[in-house]
Amino acid sequence: MYSKKGIMLKFLTTLILALILFIPACLFVSNFFRLSEQAEQNFGEFVSTLRGLQDPNVPVGTHKTIFLIVDIAMAIVYFEPNSKEVLVEVDAVVPYTDYTIHIKRPSCPLEKKCVCLIRKPEFEVSEDVLDISSNAILVMDKTAICEELNYDLKVTHCGWGTAHYVNAYTCKNGFMIERHLADESSWIVSAYYETSRRAAVQLIKEGNSIIIEEIK
Repeated sequence: MYSKKGIMLKFLTTLILALILFIPACLFVSNFFRLSEQAEQNFGEFVSTLRGLQDPNVPVGTHKTIFLIVDIAMAIVYFEPNSKEVLVEVDAVVPYTDYTIHIKRPSCPLEKKCVCLIRKPEFEVSEDVLDISSNAILVMDKTAICEELNYDLKVTHCGWGTAHYVNAYTCKNGFMIERHLADESSWIVSAYYETSRRAAVQLIKEGNSIIIEEIK
């Protein structure tokens, strides 16, 4: 039989251990959602800045410097009209680790130019060590935030940031600005460009398009 003192001591010990595990978990979840909200708010400001540059009263050649906030497993993706997906072909340094990211168009109409924030990606992976052409990662996000555009977006180059075991990215049907979007989806994601959470970019108005240029 346990004494009342022993029962109370056991209860307090269990309670303290539970709090030690529970409080950090709550702080982590709270911080995660706070960071996610910052990225979503920043995306809205990014789109607003783009639209401001397209005002007819803004002269061609105008430059605007902003910061893009992209969290882990997030991406800003531009879809050209009539493209069902954006393809990013990854040329890796290590043999048999090349792969292709297929980012499926979210809810934005097929015939429109759209820029989307991929924030809760889901993955399907196809991989074959004997046939690197089949190494593919399909990215879908039913919760993506998308905005229709009436002008083109372009990037000066496809891969941004510091190269890790990668020779180059090649983008087709649009482009992505990401931060470890597919990092945890498969072992084949060992070659990538690493960007910081806050990336400085320059927006340049050029005719009926806006160029997005990385500032290093």
